[in-house]
Amino acid sequence: MKFIERFADLLCHDNVLDWRNQIFKLAHGFGYEQTMLAILPHPNLPREAEYAFQHSNYSTDWHEKYNAQKLGHVDPTVTHCANKSIPLIWSPEIFSTRKQKEMYEEACGYGIRSGVTLPIHGARSELGMVCFVSDAKPGRHFHRQAIHSLPDFSCFRDFIFESSLKFIKCSGNTIKNIQLTRRELECLKWGATGINSWEIGYLLNCTEATVNFHFKNIRRKFNTTSRQQAIVRAIKLGLIHPD
Repeated sequence: MKFIERFADLLCHDNVLDWRNQIFKLAHGFGYEQTMLAILPHPNLPREAEYAFQHSNYSTDWHEKYNAQKLGHVDPTVTHCANKSIPLIWSPEIFSTRKQKEMYEEACGYGIRSGVTLPIHGARSELGMVCFVSDAKPGRHFHRQAIHSLPDFSCFRDFIFESSLKFIKCSGNTIKNIQLTRRELECLKWGATGINSWEIGYLLNCTEATVNFHFKNIRRKFNTTSRQQAIVRAIKLGLIHPD
């Protein structure tokens, strides 16, 4: 495998931005203009983008649209990776439902026309995917090229996942010594179930404003910008355990 030495270099990176840029560069060497990596570090996390360790060079507009419209629940590549371990060479045919076809047609406008998706299933129940994407016209020629590259892609995927673990771990280690109050832990626990501030307040016998105040303090302590990010970090640190 002629690329293996360059794949192994991913293990040497200590800066996450340098690391991901090297991934994008290597993928471009295979002829794929765009790459997306998403890993859920805990098996009990909801399969939502905000809970994932995620890096891509997709268009910002497409990335925001995909997340806002929760297209991960529509995307057949996500379903494939959640249930299978084999690579998926995709083309328009796999987008079979009306919503999937609409998603694919819109994605083509962002250069996402054909690609190869490889599932990630880690030893600690991590779940994820790596997508190598091209604006090339789908068809026999693309399929033959993708088939030819699958051994290298599989090796690439393994090095990407292995080298990502220190960055996923690092995001939790930096806040291990942070102390949360009993009430803050209760808010996090109930927040992880997906209920809103009013519902949490009802269960804890306090006002919605009080719950929001606690989450504001939690975000400050965890140095996060959203409630979901704080919940993810709490789960990764073992502070709460979602059912």
